[in-house]
Amino acid sequence: MDLKQLRYFAAIIDEGGMRRAAEVLHVSQPALTVAVKQLEQFFGLKLFSRTGRTLEPTPEGYRFYQHARSLLAQAEKAKSDMRALSALEMADLPLAATAMIANHVLPAPLGRFLQTRPGVKISLRQLGGPAVESALKLGEVEIGFAMHRLDEVFEQVPVFRNQITVCLHADHPAAANDTISWRELLDLPIATLPRGYTLHARLLEEARRHRKSARIVLETDAMGLLAHAVETGTAAGLMMEAAKPAGANIKALPIRENKGYHFTLNACWRKDMTLSVAGRALVDFLQKIHADAL
Repeated sequence: MDLKQLRYFAAIIDEGGMRRAAEVLHVSQPALTVAVKQLEQFFGLKLFSRTGRTLEPTPEGYRFYQHARSLLAQAEKAKSDMRALSALEMADLPLAATAMIANHVLPAPLGRFLQTRPGVKISLRQLGGPAVESALKLGEVEIGFAMHRLDEVFEQVPVFRNQITVCLHADHPAAANDTISWRELLDLPIATLPRGYTLHARLLEEARRHRKSARIVLETDAMGLLAHAVETGTAAGLMMEAAKPAGANIKALPIRENKGYHFTLNACWRKDMTLSVAGRALVDFLQKIHADAL
C-alpha cells in the first residue's frame, strides 16, 4: 500500500467515479482500476461494488476512505512541515472555523500573523460547529477553532475571549438601558446562531432556567442576515461582542447576569498529530495576543 494508491482510491470517491477521477488526476482509468484491485488484494476486502454502470463504495470502502483521507492529510502536513523548517518557507496551513469566528474573530490576528510569516499560506474553511470537529478528526485541517470543549482526542488551548451581547435598533425601548437581563431578552423576538453553536445552546439553557420559551425568529450563521434583522428592528440579535453590527443605529447591550463572564475560543488539533512548524508558530502567536489582552 502506498500514497499513490490512497490518492487514487480517495479521488474515485471524491469525484463520484472512475472517469471523473481519472480526468482530475490526469491518469488512465485502467491505472485507477489496478490501484483499487491492489488495495482489495492487500486487505482481502471488497472496497467497491458495481450496480449497473454505477460504482459505489462498500461499507468497508467507506471506512477505509476515512483512514486514507487522514493518511493523505498527514503526508501533506509532513511535506509542508519539512519545507517549512527553513524560516517557514512554502508552508501550507489548513484551518477551519465557524462563520462567526472566521468572519469576526480571526481576520485581524491571521492578517497580522501572515505579515510576520510571509512564507506561510493559510487555507481557512468556514464550516458548521460539528463539521469543524469532523474535519479535524479526518485530518482535513491541522487546526480548528471552537467555542466549546471538544473530546479528549484533541489538544485545546485558549486563544481569544469574548462576551455575549444583545444588539438592538437604537429606537427599541430596551435600548434606552445600559444592560439587559436574560428574562427581558426572552420576551423579545430573537435572531441568533443556529443549533450546534455554543451561543444557541446557552440561549436554550437560559430559557429552561427561566421557564420561558425562546422566541427565535431567525437562526443563521450568515452574519449579514443577522445584522439586517437587527437594523430593521425585526429582532434582538444575540451574538458575540466581536460580531456586533457596526451601524450607528445599533446599540449593543451586555447581559446583566453575565458581567465578567466570557466565552473562550480554543485552538484545537489532534493529540496524535504533532503540530507543524507553521501550526506551532500560529498557536504561539495567537496565545501571545490572548495573554496581552487579559
